[in-house]
Amino acid sequence: MLAISSANTTKEVVQIAERIQLNQIDPAALLSAKKIMRDGLGVLILGLQHETIDLLKKYFAQNETVQGVQLLGGSLKLSKTDAAFIYGCAIHSMDFEPMFLPPTHAVSPVLAPLIALAQSGEGSGELFLKAFVAGIQLEADLRKAAVASDVIAAQKENHFPFDRHGFHPPGTVGPMGSAMASSILLEMNNEKKEMAIGHAASRSSGLSVNIGTMTKATHCGAAARSGLESAFLVNNGLTASNNGIEGPSGWAHVFGGEEFNFNQIITGMQQLDCFTSPGFAFKKWPAHTAMQIAIDAGLQHYSEGIIPKEITIITPVFKYCNRPFPKDSDEARFSFQYNVAVAILDGRIDDDSFSESKLRSKEVQHILFRTNLKMSRDIPADFGKMSVIIKTNDGRRSISDSWSGHWKRPATEEQLLNKFIRCTQQKWSKNEAIKASKFIMNIEHGDNYQELISLLNNL
Repeated sequence: MLAISSANTTKEVVQIAERIQLNQIDPAALLSAKKIMRDGLGVLILGLQHETIDLLKKYFAQNETVQGVQLLGGSLKLSKTDAAFIYGCAIHSMDFEPMFLPPTHAVSPVLAPLIALAQSGEGSGELFLKAFVAGIQLEADLRKAAVASDVIAAQKENHFPFDRHGFHPPGTVGPMGSAMASSILLEMNNEKKEMAIGHAASRSSGLSVNIGTMTKATHCGAAARSGLESAFLVNNGLTASNNGIEGPSGWAHVFGGEEFNFNQIITGMQQLDCFTSPGFAFKKWPAHTAMQIAIDAGLQHYSEGIIPKEITIITPVFKYCNRPFPKDSDEARFSFQYNVAVAILDGRIDDDSFSESKLRSKEVQHILFRTNLKMSRDIPADFGKMSVIIKTNDGRRSISDSWSGHWKRPATEEQLLNKFIRCTQQKWSKNEAIKASKFIMNIEHGDNYQELISLLNNL
C-alpha cells in the first residue's frame, strides 16, 4: 500500500522538534546521543590532521576573514559555513564516524555546523544537545522512510546499493539534518525552520561514484555547510518552500518515491528512537563499514611470521569494495582485499595501516597477489546482516558477521572512551581527553558547554 503524503509533514516535524525537552527523552537514547557526539568529536580532531583537510585548508586560506571562527587546531579564520564544511569533511575523511541503519553517516553533517556555531558563541549546552538530537533523528527518519525504494535499487547492483539512482546517503539526508540542527541552535522561529529545511532539500546531492576518493568526505562537508547556509539565508529573508519534504517534487518524491513512509518522519521525531532502534554502530578501525567485518574475520588468521600462500575472501555483492590493488589510501579503506591482507599480515589495523608507505610496501603488494575475492548473492548486502568468510590454502577458515562496536556486539563504555583518547592523543593528554569526555557527557549541565568549547578553541 502506498504511503499517503501528509500535507504538513515538514511543519509537523519542526513543531515536534521544537517541543523536545531533554528531561523527557528516554535516558538510554540520550546517553547514546552523547556517545555518538563524543565519538564524532574525537574523529573530527583526528580527521583535522588528514591530508584531505590539509588540501582544503590551502584552498580556503584565500577566503580567510578576521571576523570568522578560528579553525580548530590552527590559526586560520574562516566563515562559519566554510568552517562547517571543513569540519564535516574532517569527521568523514577516514570513514571512521558512527554508522546508522539504513546506512548513512548522520553525525558529520549535524555535528560540524553545530561546532562552528558554538565557536561563535551561539546557544547553550542544552540547546546544542537538543539541536544535535533533532538533526540526527531527521536524517535517520528520512533514511528509514525511503528504505522501500532502497530495496528496489539494491537489486540492480549497478550503483551504490543502498540509495536510489546512486546517490550517497549523507549527501542526500545530511543537508536536511544540518538545517534542522542549525536552525534550532540559532533559535529561528518555526516558519523559518520549515523554509530552511525546504532550501536544504535543494542542496541534497552526492554521487557514489566518488566513493574511495577524497571527494567522498566532501559529501558530508557540503551537507554540513548547505544546512547551515540554508538557515542563515532564510534567517536573512530568503524565501523557500515550507513543504520541502512532502511537496510536489519534494525530497520524499525525489529520493523516496511512491513508497516513501511519511508517518516515519512524524513518529520518529516524537519517539526519538533512532539512538536505540537500531542505534549506531561505532567503528573500531578507520575504514568502510563492511571492512570492519572483513577485518574481524581477517585478524583470526594472524600468526606472526606466517603468511598464507592463498587467501580467499567471500563477501556480499559490494562492487565498489572490489579493489584488488588500491591506488591510494582512500581507495584502500574500501578494499576487501587490502583490509583482509593487512589484518593477516600485521595482526592489527590502525591509521598507519592506510599510509602510502604501507600500501606500497613489498609485503603488502606480495600478499595482495595471493588474495582472491568472491562476491556471493547468497550473503545479504546489509551491514546489519552480512558476513565475511575467509579461507586459506592451509585449510583454515574464519567467519564474522560483526565486530566490537557493531549492532550485534555493542562497544563498552571503556572501549568508546579509549577510542576517543586515541583519536585526540596528538592534541590532548589522556587526562585532557577524559576531561573533555566528561564535558560532553554532561554538556547540558552547568558550564560544561563553555568549558568544552574553550578546550576545543585551544587545541
